[in-house]
Amino acid sequence: MTTPASTGPLAAPAGGPPGPNWPHEDEPESRPDWRERFALGADLALIGIGVTVSALPVLTLPAALAAGSAAVRHRYATGSLPSLRPLLRQFRRTLLPGVPVVLVAALLLIDLIALSRGWVPGGTPMLVITAAVVIWLAGVATLTLVAGGRDPSQSWRTAIVWAWGQAVHRPWSALAPALAGVLAVFLALSVPATIPLVVGFHLFAVHVLSDRLVPAP
Repeated sequence: MTTPASTGPLAAPAGGPPGPNWPHEDEPESRPDWRERFALGADLALIGIGVTVSALPVLTLPAALAAGSAAVRHRYATGSLPSLRPLLRQFRRTLLPGVPVVLVAALLLIDLIALSRGWVPGGTPMLVITAAVVIWLAGVATLTLVAGGRDPSQSWRTAIVWAWGQAVHRPWSALAPALAGVLAVFLALSVPATIPLVVGFHLFAVHVLSDRLVPAP
């Protein structure tokens, strides 16, 4: 005497119609536990410290941020920190092209200070317009850093062209990182001791934002 392969109220009788087709529930998505979150925070803090120290001469700020963006992207994509050698190559390669960026940023900052203190004509309307332009350019610069982090081998020009195109066709893609940058600056100025932490976490935040707002170049 043979025993049927399946029994019970839901089993289909031999030769009869199939049993009920219950909906299948997907397995719950695995989430990182506190150890993984702590490791991510520690790695971002380490990257932020490296960027802060490398940017102390001021003229090296763009190169330090470019290397930090590449490090954050590697940590974000692979779950581990990159080796130091490619980051040093990225720093050296972007050092000279980043100097004009520092000079332009300094001129814009001086312009904002002069307008806010009434040293030059224009008043509040010109101050608002200039501040809006600065925020827009900050968003483009942030997208440029993101592009460089996604593909460290590309040139500054290629990254800037892509970032400018995204900012023109998708204004929110530049505005969101720029507003995140304003918040990061406010936090850093409020508690200067947290600057290295703010730098690392801000770079991570703009990569996450950009992945959701704009496609890869």
